[in-house]
Amino acid sequence: MKRKSIKKWVLGLVMVLITISIGSCIGVKSQIKQHSGGKTDLVDITKFKTDFPTALAITNVNVLSTDCSKMKDSLTVLINVGKIVAVGKEVPITNEYTQIDGTGQYLIPGLVDSHVHLKDSKNDLLLYLANGITYVCEMTGSQRHLDWREEAKKGMLSPKIYVASRKVGSQKGFIRKIKGLFFDQPLNYTSEKTARTAVRKFKKQGFDAIKLNGTLNEEIYHAINDEAQKQDIPTVGHLSFEVGLDGFYSSGQSQLSHVEEITKNTMHTFDGVWYKNTKEYLKYLKENADAIAVKLKENNIVISSTISIVESIPEQNFNLENFLKSIELEYQNPGLIEGSKLSKGWLPGNNSYENIAIKANPKLASRTKLFWKTYVDAYYIMTNALIKNGVTVTAGTDANVTGAVPGFSLHNELKSLEKCGMSNAEILYAATIAPANWMQSTTGKVENGYDADLVLLGENPLENIDNTKTINAVITNGKFLNRTMLNQMLLMVKETNNQSRKISINQYL
Repeated sequence: MKRKSIKKWVLGLVMVLITISIGSCIGVKSQIKQHSGGKTDLVDITKFKTDFPTALAITNVNVLSTDCSKMKDSLTVLINVGKIVAVGKEVPITNEYTQIDGTGQYLIPGLVDSHVHLKDSKNDLLLYLANGITYVCEMTGSQRHLDWREEAKKGMLSPKIYVASRKVGSQKGFIRKIKGLFFDQPLNYTSEKTARTAVRKFKKQGFDAIKLNGTLNEEIYHAINDEAQKQDIPTVGHLSFEVGLDGFYSSGQSQLSHVEEITKNTMHTFDGVWYKNTKEYLKYLKENADAIAVKLKENNIVISSTISIVESIPEQNFNLENFLKSIELEYQNPGLIEGSKLSKGWLPGNNSYENIAIKANPKLASRTKLFWKTYVDAYYIMTNALIKNGVTVTAGTDANVTGAVPGFSLHNELKSLEKCGMSNAEILYAATIAPANWMQSTTGKVENGYDADLVLLGENPLENIDNTKTINAVITNGKFLNRTMLNQMLLMVKETNNQSRKISINQYL
């Protein structure tokens, strides 16, 4: 009788523990969904016009040359079923074409953001289009993003989407596995066999690239790159200190997701950067940056920039309220702004970059400011060396990371590239042709046979890179979105996102 009672008690305890575990899992998933924007209301895109003409003729328009160096005046561009079918001075226009007068306007390829994080809200896709971005590279992909990519191919109002896999790491431990189950944390593989199996699995699922985490050990890193080459799928992302730059150059990794991956490794080689040795480190970097760039060029490695987000870190550290007033916060997904019980957001007191502790310690604040100034200066030095030595740099923003509003952040990035020494022609190349070539895509040029992903501007971006914001129309997959429709998109995203806000942001607008 006593044994029966104990069994009953144990069974009851197990049931309670199972119930608590299930409840905890549901709670965690709910918080993750909240933070990633999955609980934000979605814009009803059925309200947008859908009967777009399949044949367009843009007449008498200035067209960006295929090397981005000049504008060719008074051309006609014919578009049919999403493809450019003719570009020239004297192009015959048949009755099937709807004509658009391009007089006094400038036609450039659709812009590409080569590093974004789409999270859970499709509202962001409209922000990209409204900002002239017709292609995005998702750098922590999931099945959801693969589905969105296919929907875009079938005509959904969206930029084209390149999808890299979740980050792949090699760290051990139960906690790492749990984080991998619930969060967008790295999926860790601790043997060469499981790592190679993962590469084949990602390829079979349809991912465009394998995303590498900065914690990979040397054995797993090289195994993944070797298997990826066998499977004909590129590896992109981060670079661990264990591998280092010397192990990286000939590894087969085709892209680094941030210039920061280079500067962090030089800091590590320099034995760390502290407030006392900042001048010595910057001198060291200036002496070595060109040699690093030459090796990157020799190995055809592409670098995504993500400069503006790094520039913003000191501002978010020390002057957060003013920083929030300087960005298009009203369009940002409320889930990411507000954060959750598990993840920080963007607002004061709960910001990922804000350092509250240093505000009460002037000495520490001064040292921290010096460190971040050095960090940003290093970024400028290294990016300038990449540009001088002809390394392929693509404009990327890390959009949806704290402080980088989707769509708008790319225009900030173009200004940051200007600060690093790029000409306007080089900046346009970095935001169009360079990423298109890297993705092996038929976009990025206004040329016969290319995809009709285009932006019609009111002012010449070769004269002032800020003119990429003077958008009169966007053409995506052959759909002509005029300024009225683009304004409607922005308004609907702002209003729809606002309906889901739990915390007012009015003081930052």
